[in-house]
Amino acid sequence: MNKSNSIILFLSVLVFLGIGFVVYQKYFQSSASPETTISTNSIDDNITIKSDGFSDGLPKPDSVVNYPLDEFGTGVAQKQIYRIDINNDGQTDKITKTFVETGNAHSYYEYKIELRHGNEYIDVTPNNLKTTNGAECDLQQIQFSLKPQFSAKIIYRELGNYWNQPTVAKQKKLTLIGNKIQESEIKTLKSVCDVKVLF
Repeated sequence: MNKSNSIILFLSVLVFLGIGFVVYQKYFQSSASPETTISTNSIDDNITIKSDGFSDGLPKPDSVVNYPLDEFGTGVAQKQIYRIDINNDGQTDKITKTFVETGNAHSYYEYKIELRHGNEYIDVTPNNLKTTNGAECDLQQIQFSLKPQFSAKIIYRELGNYWNQPTVAKQKKLTLIGNKIQESEIKTLKSVCDVKVLF
């Protein structure tokens, strides 16, 4: 066997091993479970708790489900379910908090509020009930208050010429009256980069 045949054989073996590895990886990933339910005692801190200590005011969730992201690191990463009597009618209502990754430094939490009416849940979520998170500054945040009655404070600001450019923040409050969520008048605050500092 001459030198060129040896090189061709060696390269062929490498290509064969590479193809085998790729096929094995694809099979392993496709056989993995699409979602994993974990106990609330082992919530991934990197997903659910930001290091700045800001809290949205919700208690410990009743259930947590983690989901795999796509190959770009985007998609629904986690859903948390809170079962709370929001309107004090003796029935357990539901808040769903969904964490969405966008594949870059920005992400958001989206909230869904449902009131229980008999055996049904009625969606009473107002429009745009979600956060706008950035690596250094958040453009919109939400903080809930459950006592003495349900309410939520939303503080937000417009994007400037670049993400970290401070702009004037505004605030509105959500209150539950009957079975409807109503918004207060918008209040102008001050110019900030990260709206969390205004809570």
